[in-house]
Amino acid sequence: MLYLLGVNLPDHKTVPIALTHIYGIGTHTSQTLCHKLGIHPRCRLSDLPEAKITELSALLNTMQIDAELRRETRNKINVMVQSGRYRGARHKAGLPVNGQRTHTNRMNAKRLNGRWMKAREFSSSR
Repeated sequence: MLYLLGVNLPDHKTVPIALTHIYGIGTHTSQTLCHKLGIHPRCRLSDLPEAKITELSALLNTMQIDAELRRETRNKINVMVQSGRYRGARHKAGLPVNGQRTHTNRMNAKRLNGRWMKAREFSSSR
C-alpha cells in the first residue's frame, strides 16, 4: 500500500483507479492527471517509478482534496442552514436535498444528509 497525502492507495490497482480512493478525485480527474504526467492508463501503482510518484504527489498538493474539500463542503452547508435557505432546512432535517422522491426512498438521505449535523450537535452539547 502506498501512503500518499494521508490516504492508503492499493498497489495492485491501476493508477487511475487507485487515485479515486482519494476524496475529491473521480475517474475523469484521475485520468486527466495520468495524461498530464504521461502515465499509461493500465500501469499499476506498484510499477510506478519513484520519480512519477513524486510528480504525482506535487500535482496533488496543488489541488483542493480530502480534508480541505470536506471542510469547504461543510462550511457551504452551514451557510445554507444559517441563512435559512430551503436546501439548508432539508440538510438540517436530514431529508433529500435535490428533489428526490421522499415517499419511499428517504432512508438513505436520512442516514447520510443528517450525519454531520447530528455529529455537530452531539459535540456542541458536551
